[in-house]
Amino acid sequence: MSRPQTGTTSGKTRRVYTTHELRPPTPTARSRQRPNQARPPGAALSRRIAVVGAGLAGVTTAYELAALGAQVQVFERGGSVAEQASFACSALLSPAVPALSTDLPSAPLRFRLRRWRARGKAGDASAQLAALSQLSLARTAALRQELGLEDEASQGLLLALPDAKRVAAVEVRLEAWKAMGLNVDLIEAGEARLREPGLNPDAPLAAALAVAGGGAGNARLFAQQLRQQARRLGVTFRFHTTVRGLSSDGTGVTLRHDYTPPAEAPTRGTEREPGDTLPQAPGMQDERFDAIVLCNGLGAVALAGQRLPLAALQEVTVTAPLRLLEAHPDLGPKAAWVDPARGLTITRIGQRVRVTGGLAVTGVQHRQPPATADYETLHRGLQHWFPGSVLHQQVQQGISRRAVAPDGLPLLGAGTQPGLWLNLSPGGSGWGQACGAAQALARQVMGESALLDLSALSPQRLA
Repeated sequence: MSRPQTGTTSGKTRRVYTTHELRPPTPTARSRQRPNQARPPGAALSRRIAVVGAGLAGVTTAYELAALGAQVQVFERGGSVAEQASFACSALLSPAVPALSTDLPSAPLRFRLRRWRARGKAGDASAQLAALSQLSLARTAALRQELGLEDEASQGLLLALPDAKRVAAVEVRLEAWKAMGLNVDLIEAGEARLREPGLNPDAPLAAALAVAGGGAGNARLFAQQLRQQARRLGVTFRFHTTVRGLSSDGTGVTLRHDYTPPAEAPTRGTEREPGDTLPQAPGMQDERFDAIVLCNGLGAVALAGQRLPLAALQEVTVTAPLRLLEAHPDLGPKAAWVDPARGLTITRIGQRVRVTGGLAVTGVQHRQPPATADYETLHRGLQHWFPGSVLHQQVQQGISRRAVAPDGLPLLGAGTQPGLWLNLSPGGSGWGQACGAAQALARQVMGESALLDLSALSPQRLA
C-alpha cells in the first residue's frame, strides 16, 4: 500500500492519496444515508470499487453499490453523466415482453448469423428478463419516491394493434406473459382512445395491449439527479478520464487510466461540471480496487479480457415541444404509445414529445449517420397517431448507440477475470431495465443474497 503524500495548493497543505490507499470515510456519506440503506450490524468492511462509465448504467450501479456500503469511484471519458447512449435515448419505461415483435433490426451478415445461432440457446432467459424488468420498474418508482427525483415522468403504456392479425398474435401469447408475472391486458380500441384522447380518430386500430407499470421518463435527467444522491453517499466521479486497461491477480484489480481533457476549453453555453471530481494527475496512473464494474457499453469490448461478440444498436430520435392549445387540450400522448408494426415509440416527457425508431445494428467502430428518411419516418409516424401535436419548427434530432449481444439479452454478472463485473446491453425496453440491473448486480458484487436468478444473463454465456 502506498503512503499518503502531502502537497500544497495556494499555500495550504493538502493530503493526496495515491493508488491502493483507501481514502478516509466521508462523514456526510454515512450521516445522510437513509435508514433502509444502512448496513446491518456486523457487516463486512467496505470494499473499494471502480465503475467505468457514467451513463445511466454507471450512475445507477454506483448508487446501488454505495447504498450497500462500498467506496465507489466512477471513471468517465466524457465531461458529464449520460453524454453518450443515455443522452437522447428512448424515454420508454417498459417491462420486457418476450416475442412481442418478430421484426428484427437490420444488421450485417456476420451479426445475423450469430443472432440465428443464439436463438436456441436462450433457455430460461425470457422469464428471467421479464422478472428483471419488473424488479427494475419497481426500483425506479421507489427511487423516484424516496429520493424525490423529478425526471418528467408519465405513467401509462399502450401498444398499438392496428389489425386483426396482430390482435390474434397477442391473444396466443397473453396467458404465457401473465404466467411470467407480467400484468398485461388486451383492451378494445375504444378504451385505448379514452386513455389516449389525442389519438388520430382516422388511424386504424383494432385493439391495444395495456402494460401495467410502464410509462416514460427522461433518462438523462434521472441520471443527473441520481448522481447527486450518489455523491451524498460518498461516490466520487472522475470525468475526462480514459481507462486504458485492466489486470487482475486474484487479490484485486488494477485499473490503468489517464486524464484526457478536451483540446479546447468549453465555450459559453456548454454544460460544465461543478468541480466536484477528484484531482487529476498528469500521465498514466495505476490504481488498485477490490472490484471493477464495466458499464461503458461498447467501450467494454477492449477492456473485458474476454471475447465479446457485441455490436452497436443504433436508434434515432426526434424531440419536439408539445403544441399547447386551449381549444385542444388533449393533443399528443399522455404517456407512452408503442407501434410495433412501424417500430416506433412515442413518449411524453414533460411538455415535450419524443419519437424513437430507425433501429439498425452496425459494427462497434462503424458510425452510420441516419438517413434523412429515418427522421421522416419518425415524423410520419407521429403525424399518423397524434396529428398536429408538436411544434415541428423546434424539433431536435438525436442518435444513440448502445451495445447489443447476438441474443439481444443483457450482460449482467461476473466476467472471466476475477474481480471484474459487467453491466452492459440493457435491452430494448428503453431504459426500463437500468435500475433493476444495477440493484441486482450491486448485490452480487457485495456478496449479498440474490434478488433474482439471472444466470441466463451472465456474460459467461458468451465466453
